[in-house]
Amino acid sequence: MDGLPLEPEPSDFVDEGLYRNYHPKLTGRPCDQDGKFLDPATPPPPRTQASRHDWTPYAARIQFDTAKFLYQRTQMSQGNVDLLMDLWAASLLRFGGEPPFANVKHMHELIDSTPLGDAPWTTMEASYTGELPANPPSWMTAKYELCFRDPRVCARNMLANLDFAKEFDTTPYREYDGRMVRQYCNLLSGDWAWEQADLIAEDPDTHGAMVVPLVLGSDKTTVSVGTGDNEYYPLYISLGNVYNNVRRAHRNAVLVVAFLAIPKGEQSNHVI
Repeated sequence: MDGLPLEPEPSDFVDEGLYRNYHPKLTGRPCDQDGKFLDPATPPPPRTQASRHDWTPYAARIQFDTAKFLYQRTQMSQGNVDLLMDLWAASLLRFGGEPPFANVKHMHELIDSTPLGDAPWTTMEASYTGELPANPPSWMTAKYELCFRDPRVCARNMLANLDFAKEFDTTPYREYDGRMVRQYCNLLSGDWAWEQADLIAEDPDTHGAMVVPLVLGSDKTTVSVGTGDNEYYPLYISLGNVYNNVRRAHRNAVLVVAFLAIPKGEQSNHVI
């Protein structure tokens, strides 16, 4: 398994004079929701079983489109959303109608309850829990707000994104050019992915499964220009299966999964 193949199998030939040897055990076979393998020719199930007229949890399409326009496209302030809904309600009063939302709180509640939306954000407090010295530095006694969302939900949403369908690896592989020189490009073409697949495949129950590496990264960024008193450290997540060009172009292949706000002047290099 570890040696350089002398004669690649014809089935391993890919475009542009390249050859690939795919991992023999973790092959990313299609399966149903219960994990039972399907015929490779089986078409994928429809993305949703809901009626095309079902806008749950929104009452109708106009409510969904209004939320999308105000929250995503124009990013209207909360005060202006409330004012707009009041004006909308006044214009419909004589007809006995109602605006799409009672107020901005109502709109946010519906957005948060959207079942096919992004993973919801959660907030918690974190602080140092070790033994304190006689005169502890301020960072040891301070409480920090941590905003995060479920990384498994984020990964699942990215896996379901049809934009990646033709730029996505399901199996670790080793790639060679026509002179049998090893080529490295995307994450699943490297030795690390193959070695991890070997370790996972030691359990026979995993054969046919798909390796899904999660790539994490963090960097300081300026979020609030107005106050300038906080530094934010976002934590990004991406799938190791998508091609590098997809990740560089973002296209929802890189998501913010958490961020920690640290007041300037604190010793931010300490791990909480």
